[in-house]
Amino acid sequence: MTHTELDLHAYVHDLEKHLQLTLFDRGAMGAEAAVLLVRGALAAGEPSRAAELAAATERLVAARPADCDLAAAGAHVRGLMEADPAALEWAATTYAAAHGRAWAAEDAGLAWAERGEGTEAVAWLRRAHELYEQLGAVQSMARVRARLRAAGIRVRHWARSERPPFGWESLTDTERRIVGLVAQGLSNRQVASQMFLSVHTIAFHLRRVFCKLDVTSRVQLARLAAEQAGHGIDGHPAPVRAGSAGADRLLPFRPVR
Repeated sequence: MTHTELDLHAYVHDLEKHLQLTLFDRGAMGAEAAVLLVRGALAAGEPSRAAELAAATERLVAARPADCDLAAAGAHVRGLMEADPAALEWAATTYAAAHGRAWAAEDAGLAWAERGEGTEAVAWLRRAHELYEQLGAVQSMARVRARLRAAGIRVRHWARSERPPFGWESLTDTERRIVGLVAQGLSNRQVASQMFLSVHTIAFHLRRVFCKLDVTSRVQLARLAAEQAGHGIDGHPAPVRAGSAGADRLLPFRPVR
């Protein structure tokens, strides 16, 4: 092992020790720390240590039943340990913070992929990408796009300097999903519920969409969305639908932990 590797190993060890003290000994919030600890143990190939940390997390959850984020972290940890997409989906809809929801959504997609369920995997990876985009998490977005490309699904990515200011290509992935839901006749409140965002956030996105597309009503927006549907919402062939062959091309792979 080189000096650099030894230094990195020592840093990771010190970080883990700090996280353990913060989470289990000092009673801090620690929801994200719990997931980091278990993920780190799994990545290190130490399932027994991961199991001990997961059990400690469960005890902490039981001791603080009113802490919703910690409950979500408990489900997240359980989902990682058991490769259980249902637990990860629950975490992805329970975390208060968008980052936690994105993280769990990505893990849910990977868990579905491990089970060979390409359609479910793609759906959750797309959701993770949308959440990372809202957060401006560029590296995480790139990682999820790579996962989707492995499934034959292309997500258009623009650098800020390249994205046109107006027209269909100016829309972000989040804005396009909102357009698709509005075109189906959903209200702002219904869209917000499906996307796990606030009604105010949906209204803000829609104002931007109306400006970018130069439309003044939801009817005009739905008509424009229908026109785009023939060649895909990203300017490419129409996206894979549930039950289609392309969604099953997602190769099973272990989650990046």
